[in-house]
Amino acid sequence: MDQLTPNPEPHPALRSEYIRAWPVMIGGIAVGEYRIRPITPADRAGVLDLFVHLSAKSRYFRYAHAMSTLPEALLNAIIHATKKDDLALVAMIQNEDGSETLAGIARFIKDVHGTEGEFSLSVSDEHHREGIGSHLMQGIVDCSKLNGLCTIYGQVDKKNADMISLMRHLKFDLKTSEEDPHSFIACHRNASNKQA
Repeated sequence: MDQLTPNPEPHPALRSEYIRAWPVMIGGIAVGEYRIRPITPADRAGVLDLFVHLSAKSRYFRYAHAMSTLPEALLNAIIHATKKDDLALVAMIQNEDGSETLAGIARFIKDVHGTEGEFSLSVSDEHHREGIGSHLMQGIVDCSKLNGLCTIYGQVDKKNADMISLMRHLKFDLKTSEEDPHSFIACHRNASNKQA
């Protein structure tokens, strides 16, 4: 008999208050619902569908270069980002027929410093300005804090006005990248985890 694959070891981030249902807000009015939860390998098709529905500009802002397809290695890394040091959250839109659509992904990966992590965010072009990106980012910041990181940071293209606005709204510090003057490094310090 095949042995069952053991469940991954739980970690503090899974207790985040952001892992729950949220209203879809348009113009201040709730028009539906989505829920934020950790990603699983079963989300493979949803991740591919999200990529397909990103505009060329959104793909460039997310991956820093033009991509027509999502590389298999990157896809596998995303759907297996379920660990303490590498975690992704997804936003699942509840459809009228009872099905769900993956509308966004936020992820952090701990870097070589051990106390810092790099974030990434993708939200379907169809679901911009509905609060999804904000809640995903707040969720991934909270998860990084619960999992012991002091700082979370990411690269933001200076032409990406929506992302810059979101970073400022969430109190990220923005500084021009030393490696790429056309990008900001957005940085958030997790207060209770700051090193002495």
